[in-house]
Order: sequence, then structure tokens, then C-alpha cells
Amino acid sequence: MAMRAIDGGTRGGALQALTAQLAALWRRQHKRRSLSVRETAGLGERRFVAVVQFEERRFLIGGGPASVTLLAELAGEDPSEQP
Repeated sequence: MAMRAIDGGTRGGALQALTAQLAALWRRQHKRRSLSVRETAGLGERRFVAVVQFEERRFLIGGGPASVTLLAELAGEDPSEQP
């Protein structure tokens, strides 16, 4: 990679651009996932139940070959996060 001198007027703009690129890269790598499947259980015949977490809320869903249904919103803490 060739290095070139940056004059005083361009140096500030280049530094700002580099800072913005580094900040964007850090945000992409440290972005918190807001949706996750916490647990699943198969019920046979291609049916299942699952606990899905979106941000701080947890939901019990059921599904089959042609549909997914919200069964309940679960209250309380996520048991996997308890000590």
C-alpha cells in the first residue's frame, strides 16, 4: 500500500473519514442481537414449541408444517440468565 503525504487542510478530513469508518465497523461487530430462539422442543409430526426472545420480551410459540402460532407471552426473567 502506497503512503502519501497529507497536507494540513486534508488531514482533518481524512482523520474524520477514518474515525467514521472505524466507528461504523465497531457498531457492526458489537451490534446486540435483539431476536433469538432460546429453546425448542419437537412434538412429532413436524410440530414444535419454542421460546423466542425479542429484546427483553419472551414468547412461547407453536408451529407445524403450515403455520406458526403465538401461544403466550412469558413473564419474568429468562431462567438461563439466573446465577
